[in-house]
Amino acid sequence: MRLSNKGSALVWLGLAVTHLLFTAAAQAQGVSFINRLDFPAGSVPSCVAVGDFNGDGRLDLAVADVGVGSYLSVLLGNGDGSFQAPRNFPAGGYEPSSVAVGDFNGDGRLDLAIANISSNDVSVMLGNGDGSFQAARNFPAGNYASSVAVGDFNGDGRPDLAVAISLFPGGVAVLLGNGDGSFQAPRTFDAGNPHGFVAVADFNGDGLLDLAVSSLGTYPEYRDGSVSILLGTGDGSFQAPRPFPVGRASGSVAVGDSGRGQRRLRSRLPRRLHFHLARHRGWELPGAAKLWRRGR
Repeated sequence: MRLSNKGSALVWLGLAVTHLLFTAAAQAQGVSFINRLDFPAGSVPSCVAVGDFNGDGRLDLAVADVGVGSYLSVLLGNGDGSFQAPRNFPAGGYEPSSVAVGDFNGDGRLDLAIANISSNDVSVMLGNGDGSFQAARNFPAGNYASSVAVGDFNGDGRPDLAVAISLFPGGVAVLLGNGDGSFQAPRTFDAGNPHGFVAVADFNGDGLLDLAVSSLGTYPEYRDGSVSILLGTGDGSFQAPRPFPVGRASGSVAVGDSGRGQRRLRSRLPRRLHFHLARHRGWELPGAAKLWRRGR
């Protein structure tokens, strides 16, 4: 199944960078993996999140499907590295490109937030605690809502949402949570060039959550990709972005510890992929989620 022009760049960008991050981490730490296990996960899986959705103590998967139908697939874990057949839920928006996990109504059950790139909104699906989810409720986020992350940005104990906006002029939209599964109107903060992905962490050690947002760079060559850091103020707002160049098109961004108690960012995209992104071409994608198990 071929991706639409809007979704193709982001899906391949995310999949490619995920591969690179795992490979780089494995090489750096001497980690090895046994042969991968493939599990069906919709027609065009674009993003995966992890959580225990049925309360059995085993990790499950939630997979956003940007293909026809716009579904969210849930694969319940068996606890041995394998997963059950996917159960599909309507995502509530068009072309879901990203999914994040949180307890948005405070009932102790994990819920899902889904960024819908073509309907410009975020869908929230409240969990029932048995691996199923209630019908999605949509909240406006901004044009080309491409990625969503969860954090408490104003210190009220309620999870909020940060949504990367990938249509010019770009930015990041913050939706403060009401604690009942609903969210306030978005407030958009400048993040430099249009951005595709967002991650949450405390980068300056002040106890307040900050944002890292990645940018593909300038069309058509995408040679000036960057990652911008927006330091949080603790009241749901953020300081002006500070960009850090990363070279050619910057894709997904991930946060880790450098080993010295300092936050470290990774953001990378294969050199040859940006030519496809510039032309907004689609590719055929197999409808399967891939899992590599670490060797013992």
